[in-house]
Amino acid sequence: MMNLANRRKGEVYGLLLTVIESWFPLLAALSVASLGALHSYFYSLLLATLLLFGWWWRSQKQADLRCRAAYWPLAMTSLLITLIYLLLFSALALTSPSNVALILFLQVLFGYLFLGRRAEERLGKAPLWGALLMMIGAMIVLFPGQWQMRWGDLLVLGAAMLAPIANLYQKRARAQVSSQTILMVRSLVALPFVFGFAVWLEPQPSMEALSSQLWILLFVGVLVLVFAKVLWIEAIHLLPITTVSAMFAFTPLLTLLWSAWFWQQSPHWYQWLGALPIVVGSLLLSQGDQAKKP
Repeated sequence: MMNLANRRKGEVYGLLLTVIESWFPLLAALSVASLGALHSYFYSLLLATLLLFGWWWRSQKQADLRCRAAYWPLAMTSLLITLIYLLLFSALALTSPSNVALILFLQVLFGYLFLGRRAEERLGKAPLWGALLMMIGAMIVLFPGQWQMRWGDLLVLGAAMLAPIANLYQKRARAQVSSQTILMVRSLVALPFVFGFAVWLEPQPSMEALSSQLWILLFVGVLVLVFAKVLWIEAIHLLPITTVSAMFAFTPLLTLLWSAWFWQQSPHWYQWLGALPIVVGSLLLSQGDQAKKP
């Protein structure tokens, strides 16, 4: 039986994540427009890596690096998370932040499809209806009146498909080492590769452009890539991945609301129409998971 205190702690982490992650597509899109997708990711990651390394060192987690059992899940986590964020930042240059939020949330569906038959992640039969609703919502968002896939949406869809696999490896790594070590290693490994791609594929942004985007880079680097990821790793350590993912049910709705209220960018009708079955479907997945718990 899952410890009730741990479950409540995991749920609080999930709620905090919902608010932070709902801002990510909107703010990151601004830095992408100014700096370029890869440079925006690189400078956010650089700030995150500096903070994480200092935190990791002060926490005296160096002994974690001697845990050989963690090497493989750490390597796979680093590879997959780097690829996911490369896809997301690139997508923000090609599609709307609202679409990014809605399509990325389909990781709940892919988590059910990929992990739903694992013993520790198994759900009941009821979530099949949730999966069906999420598929319908995805079709509405991806194909609003025309059967033509947009490149930005396709990149986000790829990130959503990779996310449950990356989370599974993160969960395995967390069973061996601390959150600080996982985040520090994956960020440190990603940094030179992201820098290389940025220099190769994009022009170097000016210092003026960097200065104008500093507060956004700090938000993404500190809150999204550090604080939110600590909450995420701890949450999936305490709860099944499918449960934590389903707790994000209101993240895309919040993104749509922030877009309308603060950016005066009213979401398209198909985004609202697609959001409804996606959110309801995720709640069905979550209810099915909780129904199986004693």
